[in-house]
Amino acid sequence: MDSQPQNHSGSNALPVVSIQPSFRSAIVDDNPWEWIHDMVEHSPIQPVANLGTGFIEYNPPGFIIEAHKKALDNNEDNQYAPITGTESLRKTISDLYSPQYGRVLDVESEICVTSGAQEGMLTSTMAFAASGDEVILLEPVFSMYEYQVKMSGATPRYVPLRPPEDAKEDRIVSGNDWRLDMAELEEAMNPKTKAIVLNNPHNPIGKVYSSKELRTIGELCIKHDVLILSDDVYERIAYGSSYTCIASLDQAIAARTLTTISVGKLFNATGWRLGFVIGPKALMRHVIGVHLTLAYASTSPTQEAAAVGLREAGKNGFWERNKKDVQHRVSTICDVLEEIGLAYVAPAGAYFLFVDIRKIRVPDNYRFPREVLIHGTIDWKVSYFLVNEFGISSIPGSCFYSPEKSYLGESYIRFGVCKSDEGLALARERLLQLRGSMVVA
Repeated sequence: MDSQPQNHSGSNALPVVSIQPSFRSAIVDDNPWEWIHDMVEHSPIQPVANLGTGFIEYNPPGFIIEAHKKALDNNEDNQYAPITGTESLRKTISDLYSPQYGRVLDVESEICVTSGAQEGMLTSTMAFAASGDEVILLEPVFSMYEYQVKMSGATPRYVPLRPPEDAKEDRIVSGNDWRLDMAELEEAMNPKTKAIVLNNPHNPIGKVYSSKELRTIGELCIKHDVLILSDDVYERIAYGSSYTCIASLDQAIAARTLTTISVGKLFNATGWRLGFVIGPKALMRHVIGVHLTLAYASTSPTQEAAAVGLREAGKNGFWERNKKDVQHRVSTICDVLEEIGLAYVAPAGAYFLFVDIRKIRVPDNYRFPREVLIHGTIDWKVSYFLVNEFGISSIPGSCFYSPEKSYLGESYIRFGVCKSDEGLALARERLLQLRGSMVVA
């Protein structure tokens, strides 16, 4: 008879050890994502219209799903892929992106397939940033960039994008009208500056940078010897203005740019966790080294499906159909916001809305949980109020800012509108209740 472990304490609890974690374990302690998931789960109003996250509620196109199924039947596609990605996917990426970059991308040395764009950005950051370095982040900023910089040991340095000076609570402004003060950006650059993170199109304001803006940023990076980490995961859903890849502007800028793309975002398949990084050989050899350590290789059958998807999407019109579909979903929520009298930042790309909450009135005696009171700002209060009373989830706008500049985001909450038709209908129904309940002044 096998011996069984003896538990003399009468409890299933294991003893607590005193092993201390590294600083990295605490980097995400104050993240809003766990909070909003908890609020959605425990809201008394169910089902919740989940506009709080970028969770896509519709499937990838059938042609890429079928390609994935087919890959699963192939023994080779169920084993380790090469470190930098399957040859078929890297060749397809080169064929698709070389014309955009104005040069032939070398399949062997200038492309690395990663386990999602998240890993691509983390790998790129950790390949170059270290303790003592600074990395510039443009606010409002997706918090994962901040976590990645801190994970590398470097220090984030924040520079804000600013809305038009005449932006008011009853005026809709375009994300493209939010401007980066180039003098302020240059002032932030110093001998410690290792890199700048660029997100184009931008989450959460949907800004699509103009070629002129990108060129100025690129020229400043050349002048101050700064690396450009460009997260372009929404490149195919720029519908309000033309998207430009900063690495396509000229060779000098391309020589210091690493561009990250997401297959999950391209094909509405974020659970596939597949992306890739494009850059010059001199930079990519360091990225590949870190990628080998973090992930070794990325999922093989998904890479084969992605190769098929990238080859077919242009031929069968998927890129254009998907762009129009995203624009329709954005417009659906924009229309109801206008109907109830709430202003917002009109996006030119991606599927997020930065909603102005200055006209929403929360009762003075409303009871908030401890976490909301700790932050204490109106965006956190409105976010909690909406999910608890109306079943509408959101992300507080100040979550996209550093503590020093959190006041710049306190007038906003973020909606993600990549929802199913049923999800959008539910969101519309719930948002209309704001007006009916006289919450919107």
